[in-house]
Amino acid sequence: MKPYLTTPLLKKFKHGFFDRTGGLSDKEFKSLNCSFGNGDNKNTVVSNRALVSQQMGINSSNLIILSQIHSSNVVEIKEIIKSDYIKADSMVTSKKGICLGILTADCAPVLFGDFEKKIIGAAHAGWKGFFNGVIENTIENMIQLGAKLENICVAVGPCIQKKNYEVGIEFYKRFIDKNSSFKNFFFINKNKKIFFDLPGSITFVLNKKGISKIHSLNKCTFSEQEKYFSHRRNQINNLGDCGRMISTIKI
Repeated sequence: MKPYLTTPLLKKFKHGFFDRTGGLSDKEFKSLNCSFGNGDNKNTVVSNRALVSQQMGINSSNLIILSQIHSSNVVEIKEIIKSDYIKADSMVTSKKGICLGILTADCAPVLFGDFEKKIIGAAHAGWKGFFNGVIENTIENMIQLGAKLENICVAVGPCIQKKNYEVGIEFYKRFIDKNSSFKNFFFINKNKKIFFDLPGSITFVLNKKGISKIHSLNKCTFSEQEKYFSHRRNQINNLGDCGRMISTIKI
């Protein structure tokens, strides 16, 4: 398996932003698809997750992956459990050995860590979950566990970037009505098409919450077809569903 992306901000935690390469799936799921929900062979997905677990230095049972529903729901993971049935989009834990895994294919995987207090979080930030507060809720849940705001480091992984994230006027108005400052994260081109800066918006909200240690990897899932799955790219090209990358962090 090829090396996965990491960030110096979270170097004290074992973590990784995996791309689509190095797995066993084929066709539209080629090759490191880690989602059961898109029609890929279940046994192959289990094997792909095992490959990721091996890279993270854990047993597959220690890799916790939620049933993501584009919500702002956050759960605390207190023990090793079968997690695919838990409907939420963010997790926090203070338990050593548990590895949090987030699945994405254009949405932003966001990893959080407070090394001093040994508390981590992982969030799936699509526009719906982000709009409804999944980032803020993750931070608040970490603080409830004992994390300190000034200690929390955050990395925003590969996701669709502004140049490829075209949205409609209603989408634009929804964000501006919530907070006029979001206007800074939309770009309207000469053809009156509107584009949204998801990672920039996430950084804005993190700053607003008092977090300054942030690294956005600035990798575009839509642009780099050989490296990343992209739900939007598949939709535009009438290719049906696609695989999901995984991003992971453990204490």
